Amino acid sequence: MTRPRVLFTGFGPFPGVAENPSGWLAETLAAQTPPGTWEHHGQILPTEWDAVSALAPRLYADLRPRIMIHFGVSPHAKSLRIEHSAHNHAVHRADAKGALPCESAISPNGRHRLDTGLPVNALAAHLRTQGHAANASRSCGRYLCNFLYYSSLKWAKREGHDALFVHIPLTRAQGGELHEETLLRAAQETLRFVLASVETPQ
Repeated sequence: MTRPRVLFTGFGPFPGVAENPSGWLAETLAAQTPPGTWEHHGQILPTEWDAVSALAPRLYADLRPRIMIHFGVSPHAKSLRIEHSAHNHAVHRADAKGALPCESAISPNGRHRLDTGLPVNALAAHLRTQGHAANASRSCGRYLCNFLYYSSLKWAKREGHDALFVHIPLTRAQGGELHEETLLRAAQETLRFVLASVETPQ
């Protein structure tokens, strides 16, 4: 019997962030999580509108992940931001290749907002009890983080699966708040909490 899958994603560099820790986090979390009931897959996505549009549906189709945990960096964040919602709007902002989104609507006939079914507020509170600075958020922005989150939630809801987006701060090496080891421990705790909240893996 095939084990249910968890997909972790992070992004590559983009204007203003020459080294994106979210990509490292996604790959490291997948590689260092011991095998067990779940399969773990990590993927770094180019911070490009066209690339995400093409690669995300391919990952959904190939892996059919039961849970997706997406990471993205927010240069101004001081804590982990656990995102509750994605909005059906893409800002007119250049990506890592200087390209702009083709349309302002991510899904022309889609809902204005999609919400994760995972317990965002409880997760943020749990992380704080474990010593990690974390807060729930209802705005994932309108850049590629939101674009990916909306796309993943749309697919997940159709399949009876779920997705989560976590914005992370820059690391200490980049002038941010957290050491990489602390960030990884917070991500591992996020994974444990999310999987525990899924009653019956599909």
